[in-house]
Amino acid sequence: MTRLLVIAGTADAVQFVAGQPAGVEILATTFSQLGADCLAPRPGLRLHSGALDLAGFAALLAAEQPDFVVDLSHPFAVEVSRNAKAAAARQGVEYLRFERQASEAEGCLHFADFAAAAAACQQIEGNILLTIGSKNLAPFSCLPDFQQRFYLRVLAESRILQELEAMHIDPGHIFAMKGVASVELNVALARQCQAAAIVSKDSGRTGGVPQKLAAAQQLGIPLLLIDRPPAEDNACHSLAELEKIIYGNV
Repeated sequence: MTRLLVIAGTADAVQFVAGQPAGVEILATTFSQLGADCLAPRPGLRLHSGALDLAGFAALLAAEQPDFVVDLSHPFAVEVSRNAKAAAARQGVEYLRFERQASEAEGCLHFADFAAAAAACQQIEGNILLTIGSKNLAPFSCLPDFQQRFYLRVLAESRILQELEAMHIDPGHIFAMKGVASVELNVALARQCQAAAIVSKDSGRTGGVPQKLAAAQQLGIPLLLIDRPPAEDNACHSLAELEKIIYGNV
């Protein structure tokens, strides 16, 4: 029987878990309960919700003894992947990383990191729609006019909303919702806050970058795209590639 520890919390993970053969035992880890709720129940699936550091991953691997660690976390979840890979090496478990395709979007303004994008925002007059989630706000929140002209599109989780409340962000500057926004919804959000620019991470097609770019082009405003961190050298770029390794080796 194949046993997998799947680092989930993404649409890629939802698709992967749902497509596994009958009889496969899967323990799926997610940072939040929202991520866990996205996984459809199936025989052999168990869930672990909550943050895991290196020691947490190592303890889980020691207890579960999976055949593979399958990392389908977000492309920007660098620390999660680093801890999972290190824990797998420590426990002698093979680590597999799935890296979704980058968006390859043309017509964006590309930036190497969040700080560079935040600096560019200072050169743009008007309001900014941030669609980068809640974890990387620091370079933006330290800008002197952050509270006045930045609007945030975040996941609709009470934990996130409490964090934003603690930052004294105006609730009227927060769009809390779940899932990938359509072109029409991105246009509506940008119009609602009279955005002069949209900022996004390069989360690929799965993360809704094409819809954001189409909305920005429709409105005639720039899309500032933060390039993703370098991928693992031996990362898999399709779920079929992952499955070939798993079921070809067990």
